[in-house]
Amino acid sequence: MLDKINLYIFKRFFYSFIISLIVFATILFIGDFVEQLRKSASKDVPLNIIFQLAALNFLSLIYFALPLIAFSGSILAYLGLIRGSEKIIINSVGISNIKITLPSIFLYFFLGIFFIAIINPLNALFNDRYSELEYRYIDRVDKFASITKNGLWLKQENSDKKISSVLFAKKIKEQGTHIIDFMILEYDQNGVFQGRLDGETAELQNGYWKMKHTQITPKFGSAYFKNEITYKTNIKPKDITDSLSSPTNISIWRLVPFIGFLESLGYSAIDFKMHLYDLVFLPFFMSSLALLASSIVRNLKQNDKFTKTIIYSLLIIFIIYFLSNLLEALGSTSQLDPMASKAILPVIITAISVIIYQLDNIRKIYINDRST
Repeated sequence: MLDKINLYIFKRFFYSFIISLIVFATILFIGDFVEQLRKSASKDVPLNIIFQLAALNFLSLIYFALPLIAFSGSILAYLGLIRGSEKIIINSVGISNIKITLPSIFLYFFLGIFFIAIINPLNALFNDRYSELEYRYIDRVDKFASITKNGLWLKQENSDKKISSVLFAKKIKEQGTHIIDFMILEYDQNGVFQGRLDGETAELQNGYWKMKHTQITPKFGSAYFKNEITYKTNIKPKDITDSLSSPTNISIWRLVPFIGFLESLGYSAIDFKMHLYDLVFLPFFMSSLALLASSIVRNLKQNDKFTKTIIYSLLIIFIIYFLSNLLEALGSTSQLDPMASKAILPVIITAISVIIYQLDNIRKIYINDRST
């Protein structure tokens, strides 16, 4: 009997989740399609490319809204059970509100695991393709930097010498503005090799690389050595950071080794760590929201008006996203440990839910104390 009831509750929550997902997916896709139209209005981008951009960005938007979809789906399922008197019947056979909540908690926990294990790698592929199309048709700029297993590669221009060059560095510091053990290969406008520079360190400063202990080998002539030189470049610090892979372009299965690889090069991997822990704690976040939804509607009856509940839910979602953004900012700036910044919110939501569930008992204890 209990298993059949749990299965029924599980199905109700799953159907409510699907309904919420469809509603949010429709709104998000239409909104993003309009945004892509706006971004490409003056770029003469074909309509099929705009549609591809919206489609490729779709899973990222769903991921961003997934906690909201989980919370909305939970509220919708509970209100449906209350309106149909099913919750009263289930309570009457000895099943408490907490036990009614357990199927939804398990549902959203496994949905979170499904998303990070199956959907996230697919989303990483979509994001990578989305970035390529956005660069080609909207931003219309080339990527300046690339990270490989060997080190950092940069493409740059030297307006003083009127040449282009490829820079390779085995190690980097300070987000790529300080390079160690580097090599520069110079080419003219026709792509003909013109010379090579090899140095120990270089620092990017106001349009110049300040190089130390550098050997210069021209195409014609003998190699010579300089302790310190300046080398003109069109590279800016922001170009290096923006040209590197976005955390969302890497699946969870590759994130851990990629973070270790970045740190071995000397590059800060804080954004990648934040994304990793965001994925790891997603199932716990969604489950805590299901528990919160249960605590909000715990005392609602069939004939009660649901307006206040909906207003409270909207207010709570606003507070949760405010806290989420605050913790994200603290984690991204290293004022808070990245893991802690993502783990704190589910713990807070769970604690608040438990406190709300205990409010009735707290009131009874308070009244008894007053009467005595």
